[in-house]
Amino acid sequence: MSASNNAMLNQVNDALAKRTPTATTSEALALPDVLAKTAACLAIVIIAAIPGWLFLAGSFMLYIGLLVATMIVGVVMMRKAPVKPAMALGYSAMLGLIVGAFSNAAVAYGGNIALIPQAVLGTAAGTVAILAVYATPFGKKASKAGKLFFALLIGYVLVGVASAFAAIFAGTGDGWGFYGVGGLGLVLCAFGVALASWSLLIDIGSADRAIQADTPRYYDWTFGVSLAASIVWLYLELLRLLSIVNR
Repeated sequence: MSASNNAMLNQVNDALAKRTPTATTSEALALPDVLAKTAACLAIVIIAAIPGWLFLAGSFMLYIGLLVATMIVGVVMMRKAPVKPAMALGYSAMLGLIVGAFSNAAVAYGGNIALIPQAVLGTAAGTVAILAVYATPFGKKASKAGKLFFALLIGYVLVGVASAFAAIFAGTGDGWGFYGVGGLGLVLCAFGVALASWSLLIDIGSADRAIQADTPRYYDWTFGVSLAASIVWLYLELLRLLSIVNR
């Protein structure tokens, strides 16, 4: 989900590095532009989470199909940078459906609706913490370590696919695959939280460098939807961790 967004931002940054900035001050990307588009994408996520909660939680295969479709759209979007508003909002709506269905399943597994506000607060606190980390030399360096991130992400995705097959065909982890298997599940969840946090750090760094490079303002949706996707990923990983801990 976020992998395609990070790849898209890498393409944008590579293109910006090869060009001479031509945007005037009034046409250049600014922090309020990115924040506004991120907020708009997150608002759509929240709205779309309602039908996701109501209609998708009962069908695991439909949820998996939506997840695959969202990844495909993410790859298409990666090749369409700068991202158009309709595509960014449509992608956010797909993320929202996933959030709703996943939240429903996590609450049912953990047995407590309070897990959702806990995950939301944890995501907000985590975002602030990541911003603080980015302000350090270590954070700025880590935000550029895209190759290592993608290597770890590929491994995590492969484990996730194997976990899904184990859940579908063997009922492993009470339907949660490897994530529901004792200590292994907790380790995987913690690793997922770390990767999602790193993804957000990379997105923050990409947006900051683009702003400093006087990137044209029409890249605002590109960075906005990518930041929103990483925030959503962090929420999902935290919610899964909380659900398993409270099982």
